[in-house]
Amino acid sequence: MKNDDILYALTDIREDFLEEAAPVQRRPLSRWLTAAVAASLAVLLMGAGILFGGSVQDWMDHRWGLENTRPMSEGQAALVDSMSQEIGLNQTIGGITVDVDSALFGDRGFRILVRVRGQQFDHAQGVEFDRWTMELQPDPTEGMGRRIGWEFAGFDSDGSLLLFFRCDWDEAVRPEEPFTVRLSMSDLVFTGGPIGEIVKVVQKGTWEFEFPLEVTGVPESIRLPDCTVKTEKGETLELKNLVLYSTGISYEKIGEGDFEVTVILADGSAIAATLGMGDSRWWDVPVDPAQVTALRLGETTIQIPVR
Repeated sequence: MKNDDILYALTDIREDFLEEAAPVQRRPLSRWLTAAVAASLAVLLMGAGILFGGSVQDWMDHRWGLENTRPMSEGQAALVDSMSQEIGLNQTIGGITVDVDSALFGDRGFRILVRVRGQQFDHAQGVEFDRWTMELQPDPTEGMGRRIGWEFAGFDSDGSLLLFFRCDWDEAVRPEEPFTVRLSMSDLVFTGGPIGEIVKVVQKGTWEFEFPLEVTGVPESIRLPDCTVKTEKGETLELKNLVLYSTGISYEKIGEGDFEVTVILADGSAIAATLGMGDSRWWDVPVDPAQVTALRLGETTIQIPVR
């Protein structure tokens, strides 16, 4: 793992956690979720219907339903299926089983769905791994920029904890051959207090996995003209070098401030970008850029002709 890797963890409350990555990923205690926040988030997600069972495709379908009144179209469902792949590995230590279930491969990186079971974690506060690492071999990002991190993904129908481990890379990275992912997670813990310190060790041990990741085909990206964006707080920003991908959007931002991003499809469906860091965002569910008719960037809407 390279020193220029950035560790980040993101949740649906849109709180970013950034830290330079060392060879072993450790929790940035001063920026982690407190037990109270984690508990509130758990209640919010359960109330929103995050409980579900299944693979990364099922997670995407469920997330789609939270943002749209209509189900995925056949074309949208086929796109998610084409970008997904089953992994199906598990390891048990002391009654805690970690499943590396499935993955979603995109043009700017990948997500791995991990399930942690053995207790009713949907009533737990701030449960996470104290340390973890991810390595790629051969590394398609060698000599180029990448960021790795994890994000809370909800709870399964049996109370299992769901996490996404992810790797995002620069636009110049174009993997052409399959590569191996080595994912290691150590010491499952409960955290709490104002700085998210460890309050209880659920299970000590290291769950280690190694699996191939296939390079799947993705829709062609679309470059958009530079634009001016007005944020929800009234700030004005200049965006340059906008690129719309199946998994998200990247840009260069001139000015201070942040803004929400939503993509509108030809059938009227909408998907937000609640995840991301720096000058890039990930859609909650991948989309075909050719079906995008508009982008909402803060208070500004950009119309895009359907290709």
